[in-house]
Amino acid sequence: MTGVDRRQLPVRKVLHGPSEPDRIFYTGLWFKGHNNPRYAELLPRLRRLDRYLFVASDRRILRGIEYRAWAYTKPLHQRIVMRAAARRYRWYFTSHNEQIPHFAGPCVADVDDPRFTEREAELLSHPNLEAYVVTDERAARRFESMGVHKPWYVIPQGVSLSSLSKAEADEVRAAARRDGEIVIGWVAAWLLSADDRGGDNPLYNVDHLLDLWDDVHQRVPRGRLWLVGEASSRIRDRCTGRDDIVLFGRLERPTMLAHVANFDLALYPRTKDQGIQAAKVAEFMGLGVPTVSYDYEVTKVLADTGAGVLVPGPSEFVAAVERLAADDAERARIAAAARKAGRDLDWDALARRYEAEVLDLHLA
Repeated sequence: MTGVDRRQLPVRKVLHGPSEPDRIFYTGLWFKGHNNPRYAELLPRLRRLDRYLFVASDRRILRGIEYRAWAYTKPLHQRIVMRAAARRYRWYFTSHNEQIPHFAGPCVADVDDPRFTEREAELLSHPNLEAYVVTDERAARRFESMGVHKPWYVIPQGVSLSSLSKAEADEVRAAARRDGEIVIGWVAAWLLSADDRGGDNPLYNVDHLLDLWDDVHQRVPRGRLWLVGEASSRIRDRCTGRDDIVLFGRLERPTMLAHVANFDLALYPRTKDQGIQAAKVAEFMGLGVPTVSYDYEVTKVLADTGAGVLVPGPSEFVAAVERLAADDAERARIAAAARKAGRDLDWDALARRYEAEVLDLHLA
């Protein structure tokens, strides 16, 4: 296996098994170019993990065909792969709860996107599940109220500080920033409107953000909105011809971080608290970017650490952005608090916690 990352293996090689007895099995679908940011950062850092991945193309049409084929055959290949792995591995780590019953040995589940359905509670109560990990305590408490009585741990979303290149951030500054402007930013995998497919998901809908921006720009004329993510045609049409909005498209993670490092302010204007801690909040904090957000439980960390400002409604949101845009000293104070709190959210530190507090305890 010379020249191959032995922890990221084609799924067909599962029958060969691990070369050391303490290895932990993991399998899942993996997209070239874009994946769940939590697992893109966490999985490679878990040193005992052998990752067997179904890898899908980064070409949109081919990716869609591969995904549908994978989904259609999922019940069959899931049983085959998991049962084969159980003959070779003693332990299993999953981010896909439906896999839990198909592995005979002890396992740990990471639940970063809880649905709180009866089926999910049933899976997390399965006898072979040793423990599960959530990003926020509220999720575990809700599972407990649904009858799940397994050990649980909180490992929050993080930021890969080692992925930020100061040189690349300087290049972005020189190429994209204008003298005297205030850069106000937002990041999402997709930038969608209500009529787009998936546009009803608050994770990706930016209609409200753009409505807020219209009011913000009237009060902060030297402000410019940087949007990082793949914009739909409707969003591109809405932003076309506007000098106060820049669409950067989807960027590789290090390049995305280099852009975020140039934000003077970050926005978190989601219209609903879905109970899911967002990776971008950790990234804003780790890079020392003051953040304005609606007052949600999932963004409470901003207020607790002094890394941002929480507001109750749209008018207060616009006013907070206007105030911070005009107050360099206050932005600097909040940025310092964010950067300090963000050190504990570095994925290198979180992965070490994950290993010591969870995997080495329950899968050893």
